[in-house]
Parts: sequence; structure tokens; C-alpha cells
Amino acid sequence: MEIGHVSKKVDMNDGEWVDDIPDLDGVRLKVRSTKFKPFEVASSALIRRFGKRLRTDEGVIAFRAASGGPLADHILIDWDMTKAEGSIALTKEGKPLPYSREDARFVLTVDDDYGIGQIYRQGVEWAGDRVAEQIAARAEQVAGN
Repeated sequence: MEIGHVSKKVDMNDGEWVDDIPDLDGVRLKVRSTKFKPFEVASSALIRRFGKRLRTDEGVIAFRAASGGPLADHILIDWDMTKAEGSIALTKEGKPLPYSREDARFVLTVDDDYGIGQIYRQGVEWAGDRVAEQIAARAEQVAGN
């Protein structure tokens, strides 16, 4: 990599729209990279907080739901439900649910019997990983490798 580019900051605040998310047909998510520093810090703190409880089934289930908090606070920026169908199509009064941080936090932290919370957590993390890959690819392009 060109030495002058090493310390060049990458703006991850705006995020990117991601389509074709597994198990979220028709849902578009605007997400930041899962390499976004505030997310990494919050996730590490969550792991430390759960500690030994992660060795039990109940602890793992609770951790999965709690892991939605950092996803909602740092990764998910927006969603588009206009083309979503079936049980994953979040609606309010019969219309696609507009994004709000409160609704995102609820959806991403819920431990529901339908598995909707888990599907959305996995989808947001998958989309954030794709953005991280895109940023890494752009860095390689800048490096000329």
C-alpha cells in the first residue's frame, strides 16, 4: 500500500444500501461496516459482560438478543420494507414500517417465538460484513494490489 494512504481515514458514517440479503427477501438495509470501531467496542463490551454465561444455552440465547443492541446502535442506519413480503415484512397499520432507531432496536433485540429478531440480526450482520468486504476491496484497489 502506498505509505501516504495508510493513515487516510475511511468514512463509515454514511453506510451503504445492501440488497439480496439471505432470508430477508425484498428488504433493503442501509448499514455500516461491521469493522466500524464503535460497533467493535460495544460488541467486545457485551461479550465481556456475558462472560461465563455464554457457556450455557440460556446465556447464548440471551446474548443473541442482546447482540442486537450494538447492531441497532452502530450498524443499521435505515431500511426499506416496500418490497418485503411474508412474515419478514414489518408493517404498521398495513403499510411498510418506516425506519426509526426505536423500532430497529426493538426488532434487533427481540427474542420472539417467530424468529424474526434472529433473522434480522443475522441479516444486518451479513449486510455489514458485505460492506466491510467492499471497503477492504476498495483499499486494495487504492493500494494497487
